[in-house]
Amino acid sequence: MKQIKSMKKQIGNKKVGLVLGSGSAKGLSHIGVIKLLEEMDIKIDYIAGSSIGAMIGGAYAAGVSINEIEDIALKTDLASSVKYFLPTISKSGLISGLKVKEFLKDVVGDINIEDLKIPFAATATDILTGQEIDFKNGNLVEAIRASISVPIIFQPVIHNDQILVDGGLANPLPINVACEMGADFIIAVNVMPSLDKTNTGIRKENNNRQVLALASEMKAAMREKLEWLNIDYKWIKKLLANKGKYNIPGLKKVLNQSVYITQRKLARLSIELYKPDILIEPDIPFAGFFDFYKAKEITDIGYKAAQKAFYENKLLTK
Repeated sequence: MKQIKSMKKQIGNKKVGLVLGSGSAKGLSHIGVIKLLEEMDIKIDYIAGSSIGAMIGGAYAAGVSINEIEDIALKTDLASSVKYFLPTISKSGLISGLKVKEFLKDVVGDINIEDLKIPFAATATDILTGQEIDFKNGNLVEAIRASISVPIIFQPVIHNDQILVDGGLANPLPINVACEMGADFIIAVNVMPSLDKTNTGIRKENNNRQVLALASEMKAAMREKLEWLNIDYKWIKKLLANKGKYNIPGLKKVLNQSVYITQRKLARLSIELYKPDILIEPDIPFAGFFDFYKAKEITDIGYKAAQKAFYENKLLTK
């Protein structure tokens, strides 16, 4: 009881914005975070999500209970992961995502974002311009489908003459979006902490020189990412043919790492620029891109990471 009163005293009359970052299967840790927030009776006023964060955040904002979301995640085994992510190849050679769309509709129904119980926004990326596109209205399933459209893996979503892909490419941790919605107390969940991450908790102020350096890193990372996405497929075939000779990592690993490296840098920049009040960073090194069948372990880590952040900010006591 004292812990809850302490938390509510710190929040006061502020509006709480929950920011759920991208990170593929690692993002199942968002479930554990939300479970703890419910246990602490913390009211969430706004949710902003990117990629897997948009999927979980959107379902929760639509009124799907966190226990139901967890139950769906726990029932996802290797076979169902293959069912949703591998079949139905499109003409462009990418996964069309039709089964994922059907799955989302079964979970959240046919509802518009403006009609959700909690104000919500999903972030996507215009692949031609690199522009961040934030869905704050319109069909929820369409918004989530755009936000999770990982390039090369999923077919892009066409929306208002824009070609949209995964939100994590432009903004893997959309703290700015939650602020724009009206939140003035931010709880951010970054599931891809940088390699030199410090302890979770409230971040300290940083000088402009550090921020400029981070912006430079982000720009370089994005340039590398775009160059990688434009690789000639003949070169890829040649690379794979010589894999044994040069001890080159597999294409799947190269793709995963290229996405993670870019998103780590962008998430770090978002943290430094917008400074969330509470930062939660689950450490999930064992979870691969499609390891959704490891939901139990990942969810538990999210719960414990949230506990750690609250302990360090004296909002929980052991």
